[in-house]
Amino acid sequence: MKKLRYTSVAVATLAAATLASANNKVSADATNNTVITESASQTVQDAVSDAQNAVNSAQSNVNSKEQALSDAQEKAQTANNAYTTQQSKLTDSQKNLANKQDAVKQAQNNLDNAEKLAQQATPENIKQTQKNISDQQKVIQNAQGNVNDANTELNRAQDQLNNAKQKQANAQKLVNDKNLAKQDADNNVSKAEDDVKNSGLNEAEQNVQKVQTTLDNIKKTNSSNESVLKHNQIALADNKKKIADLNNKIDAAKKNVADAQNNVKDKQQALATAQKALSDLQNPVAQDETSGAAGFFKSIADNKDNSESLREDAQTAYNIVTGQPNAYQNITVEWAKKAVDLGQEKDSTSLNNIEKALGYYQRWMTYRDKYGLSHPSISLTAVAIAMLSSDFQHYSDEFNHPILLTAKYGPFYEDEEDISAGDVNPIDNWMSEKDDIDNYIKDHPDAATYSFESNYPLTQDEWEKDVDFWNDKPVYIGHYTSMIKPDANYVGLAGNEYEIQPLMNNADSMDEIIFNPVNGMDFDSYQDLVHSYLQNFKQEDKIKTLNANVVTANQNLINAQNAVKSAQNNVQSLQANLAELNNGSTKINKAISDTQAALAKGQENLEFEQKQLDQANQTLADVQAKVGTKAKALDDAKAAQSKAVEALSQVQKALDETNDEVKAAQSNVETAQNNLNTKNNDLNNAQNKLTALNQTLSNLENSKANLEKAQKALDNANDEALQANKDVITQQSILSSLKKNKEKADAQVITAIEELKQAQSDLTVAQGRLVAEQKIAEQEAQKDNQPTSQPTAQPSEQPTAQPTEQPTSQPSEQPTSQPSEQPTSQPTAQPSEQPTSQPSEQPTSQPTAQPTEQPSEQPAIESNTQLPGEQKNEEPQPMTTQVTTKNGETSIVKPTNSSSTQPTTKQDAQQLPQTGNQKSSSLIGLGFASLLSALGLTKVNKKRKD
Repeated sequence: MKKLRYTSVAVATLAAATLASANNKVSADATNNTVITESASQTVQDAVSDAQNAVNSAQSNVNSKEQALSDAQEKAQTANNAYTTQQSKLTDSQKNLANKQDAVKQAQNNLDNAEKLAQQATPENIKQTQKNISDQQKVIQNAQGNVNDANTELNRAQDQLNNAKQKQANAQKLVNDKNLAKQDADNNVSKAEDDVKNSGLNEAEQNVQKVQTTLDNIKKTNSSNESVLKHNQIALADNKKKIADLNNKIDAAKKNVADAQNNVKDKQQALATAQKALSDLQNPVAQDETSGAAGFFKSIADNKDNSESLREDAQTAYNIVTGQPNAYQNITVEWAKKAVDLGQEKDSTSLNNIEKALGYYQRWMTYRDKYGLSHPSISLTAVAIAMLSSDFQHYSDEFNHPILLTAKYGPFYEDEEDISAGDVNPIDNWMSEKDDIDNYIKDHPDAATYSFESNYPLTQDEWEKDVDFWNDKPVYIGHYTSMIKPDANYVGLAGNEYEIQPLMNNADSMDEIIFNPVNGMDFDSYQDLVHSYLQNFKQEDKIKTLNANVVTANQNLINAQNAVKSAQNNVQSLQANLAELNNGSTKINKAISDTQAALAKGQENLEFEQKQLDQANQTLADVQAKVGTKAKALDDAKAAQSKAVEALSQVQKALDETNDEVKAAQSNVETAQNNLNTKNNDLNNAQNKLTALNQTLSNLENSKANLEKAQKALDNANDEALQANKDVITQQSILSSLKKNKEKADAQVITAIEELKQAQSDLTVAQGRLVAEQKIAEQEAQKDNQPTSQPTAQPSEQPTAQPTEQPTSQPSEQPTSQPSEQPTSQPTAQPSEQPTSQPSEQPTSQPTAQPTEQPSEQPAIESNTQLPGEQKNEEPQPMTTQVTTKNGETSIVKPTNSSSTQPTTKQDAQQLPQTGNQKSSSLIGLGFASLLSALGLTKVNKKRKD
């Protein structure tokens, strides 16, 4: 059945409608008037009154709790303020204590220093200090004398500087005077030159000088060319001698090339001979190595010097590794030829892996010796089976014993077999299973008796007893027990170097078989057979010798080839040198020819320029004769100019010397000043040292008084520190007390907040209940105002009117009475939310529209309004409501809890008249009871009764 949800007001309306319908059906008088008893109306009004009283009481409780919260917050604020103030006082006390403690440390340091000084204040030290003061006073006297001397030296240097500056000024005056004289001489020369400027004298003199310069340059050039010519002629002769020597060396070098080439042919033949000898020996060896274990086993089986049992064992082993039918135990291993790659490098049948397996046996025997066990014999048959078992791990797609996979791969030999994989020694890998026993014994010490090490030597009986003990224990020791089995018979070990699984290489196997009669050998004999075979077939010494011969022949050939290259390079180098020398001779010859031509030309130029010089001199003489007095005046002016220049140079030199004297005198003054500063510093240092010595003497003489003063200062500092510490303790105690008050006040605020929330929640519930009761009363009042005349005909169906609308007015405001202020100091824990919605007025609107259709089935009505005393989502208890009639009136009887949902009547109740369909009447009664239960009226009645 589909459930319909209604609000409390709508339910109240539905209840009223249903009640009216029921009265029409169950109690109609002659005038068709329906009457509701006064007791029922009074009950409704009482419920409203009780609800209003509950609201008033809840509102009063809210006001009380608000005031309590305000009081608690005020107290909490006071407690918090007191706590904060006390924290500040405690901090100040702690800072004061730290300062006092620092003062104690400083006083202690002063006392320590005073004690040290008191210890030093012996008569001897005081006397020594007095002597030091006397000595220091003498030092001061000496220092003062040094200062006086330095002052004297500074004054003397200053006088010298003043004299030098005076000389410098005098010299500068002479320079100025001579400079004026030179300027006059320059002016006279300029005037005389102007007088002779147009006479052609200057041009004639310049022309003489020009020609003379050209003539001198030609002489220098000719002299240089003569030197170059001589040098080149010597170089040419030397070059010719070098060329002759180099031609001789080239002829010898070419002969060396021919000899070296012939030697290369000899070395090539020797290398070919050595390589053929090595190849002739290696080919059969390589063939034997390819056969691997098969060749090894075959060589033993074919050797008639061996015992019959050994030859038989070897032949069986040969048949096994070569995959012969019925090789052993009348079994043919079908996959043998596919799994075994005879003699190949990674295969277990390779000679290297046969030799490697010898180490496995030796490693195994070191373990058996620790248990006092015998060394099992080696069986070639077991070795061959171990090779197949090892190669099987590479051949198959799973790591397992081939005897356990016969259904997939075919039959295999019956024997005791151990397998291992990984880059580890298989013996160590198998023996590591002993760790399982050791770990078990750590937790179960009583098991140590069965540790296989409790008896030495380990016997077969003891071994079997221990194996039986461990069989039902959580250990994995099958390989370990196989390694230390006392009566181990004949064994064989093998291993390959294939990749078995990703990240795992090398599969190793050890097989044990039982021969009857005995068929095997001790390990040393087996090892000798292996080494002998390897030595015989490999012929390592011969191959080593032949390899050495090949290496030597090859090196000889390389040396010979290098010698050819070296000889050829020597020829090429010599020829390059010859070409360079020939080129040099050509250049020298050209340079000699060019130099000789230049000398011839230079001689011609020299003769020509000499004629030009003679002519220029004659021209100058002619001009000078014409110029006469003017020329003489110019010469005199130039002579006077030269004298003025010379005089200026001399006085300038004197000025420079006086400048140097001033610089030297200035340096002396600075040196004297620095010396005076140093002496003053020495004097000050000596005086400071005297002051320190006087202070030391005073300290020594007054050490006792200073010590007492320091002790008293320390005592005072300790007293102040103790007082400061007491103050900190007192402030801390007060703070602890205030903290408790603060926490108590905070807790009271939290409690007040929770109680206020509860009171507000109770007020909300009471207001909701009052709204519901008022709605019921309003419905009843509306019914009283309706016409009392009803039709005589009784309806035969359920009422069709149902509420379809909700009240238009919902509570929308907060309660008018709220705390006016918020606490300024909140406790550490606050409620996360405050009630945010409180009804402030009662809804006044009633539903105005009624539904026109009635659901075909009686709805199950649920209320979504929580009434006082109820819990949300609480499942309503089943109850029944009895309706009785008396003298034409209808009464509502108090409902009672019952497990039945059908209406019942008291024994003396009058039966309801059947005015319509019997089933319809029953549904009306049941629906009315359900409505009353949903509205909570039964609980209200029950509460009123209580």
